[in-house]
Order: sequence, then structure tokens, then C-alpha cells
Amino acid sequence: MVSLGDNSKMRADIPLYIIAIMCFGLAVGLHFYSSEPAQAYTVILAVLGAIFAGVGYSMRPKSTIETEAITMEKPEVREEATAKAEAKPSLELIDVKGIGPKRAERLKKIGIQSVEDLAKESSEELSKKAKVSTKIADKWIKAAKEALKEEE
Repeated sequence: MVSLGDNSKMRADIPLYIIAIMCFGLAVGLHFYSSEPAQAYTVILAVLGAIFAGVGYSMRPKSTIETEAITMEKPEVREEATAKAEAKPSLELIDVKGIGPKRAERLKKIGIQSVEDLAKESSEELSKKAKVSTKIADKWIKAAKEALKEEE
């Protein structure tokens, strides 16, 4: 979103979509209602419409999942999670290789509260719950088992 400076927000993609629609409309109108051949202008307007539509699409607001992922990856969160891991002698989910603070929070939301819980999961069920591939889920489970062995 483009900030106008006074806490109001304006979507920058909508005016670009409007310009694209106008270009497409002019191209269609020129093609059907022109008495003389104007193929070059029709093509140029259609290409401009496609360009404006593409730029508008690239400037669309991010979804809530993407926004949540961006806000959760602040350095302060990682420092707090590292400090918590150092303070407690037991293993946390973030101690497992491949799992950061953001993913640990998502795993806790789906019911996996500890490294032990993660090690007991099957890769198929974990992949469905966490919405990741079975290959990644299998890596997390193996890493959790290894982390538990190292702690002993």
C-alpha cells in the first residue's frame, strides 16, 4: 500500500487496473468502430492495457498470510526466542534444525507444543496439519529425534 503521509492508505493497484480497462476498451472500440484500418493503434492500446494490468497485479496488497510472515520475522522476535532457549535447559521447538520462531508458533497452534510431540508425529499427518511437504515434515521429525538424543 502507498502511504499518503496522514495515516490514510490508498491501494496503488486499483488506478492501474482502471487504466488497463480503459486501454482495452479503447482498443476494442477502435477495432470495431474505426472506418479506416487502425490495427497498429489497436495493438498498441492492447499491449499498454496488458502492461498496466501486470504492474497493477504486482502492486496488489499482500495476503494476510504473507503479511503475517513478514511481521513475524523481526530480529527482536528471534533474539527473544534465543534468550528463552538459553534460559531453559529443556529443548524448545526452535532448537530443532529447520524450525524458526515463526514456524514454532504455527506448530504450537496446530497442537505440537514440544520437541517430544514433534518426534512422535508421523510425517504424513504433520505435513497435512502444518501444510508443508512430507519431505520437510520428515526432516523436522528426524531433527527432533536427533535433538532429543543429543540432550540425553
